[in-house]
Formats: sequence, structure tokens, C-alpha cells
Amino acid sequence: MRQIAIFIMIVSVFLSIALKPLFAAGEIRKLTGLSASMDRMAKEEKVEGENYRKAKEFIQGPEITEGLLGDDLIKQCGNPVVEADNGLRWVYKPPTSTFFKGEKIYFFFSDDGKLRDWQQVYQD
Repeated sequence: MRQIAIFIMIVSVFLSIALKPLFAAGEIRKLTGLSASMDRMAKEEKVEGENYRKAKEFIQGPEITEGLLGDDLIKQCGNPVVEADNGLRWVYKPPTSTFFKGEKIYFFFSDDGKLRDWQQVYQD
């Protein structure tokens, strides 16, 4: 019994020494920051997926027309993942896709900010 108590005491001392750096104030701040960053990323992925779903439904519906303004598209679909080509091409994609693979929806705008075309693509 005494040997078990000594073993437990040795393990406790070892763990307190080994784990002490993790509980330093700076390390806890880093872990808290990492956790907040992961939460923010999860929320962004959720919004990205929801906006893609809205865009997919929108291009299949009767309301989409050439000449639509970007602000009107945002009201229908939310913000794009990226605006490329100086804002003339907007990209919506689900979180499971990358910019090189998977499904995406592109909206193409004219120089005066009006929708001129859209395209849903699947890249392997």
C-alpha cells in the first residue's frame, strides 16, 4: 500500500512539473485565441455553405435575370466567398469545395455592376 502511495506522489510531482508550462498565463491566452479562431472558422464555413445553398436555389428559380445589381444578389444569396477580377466575377462555393476542385457558382458582372451571366461548375 505504501508503494502505491509513493508511486502516486511521484506521478503527481512529475505531472505538475511537466504540465506547468501549459497553465502559464501566456499559454492559456494562446489556447483561448486558438479556440476563438476555430469557432470563427466554423461560423464562416456555416455561412459559406448557407450562401452557396441560397445561390444554387436562386439560379434555378425564375427571379434571376441579367441586369441584376450586385446588391440585389447579396440580398438573395448573401456575400460571395470571393470577388475576383476587380469585382466582375463573384464566387460562391460550399465549404467542402476548394477553389480548384468541387462545385462552385460564378456570377459575372459588367463594368457598370450589372449581372451579365452565371454558371454552376463541377471541377474534378
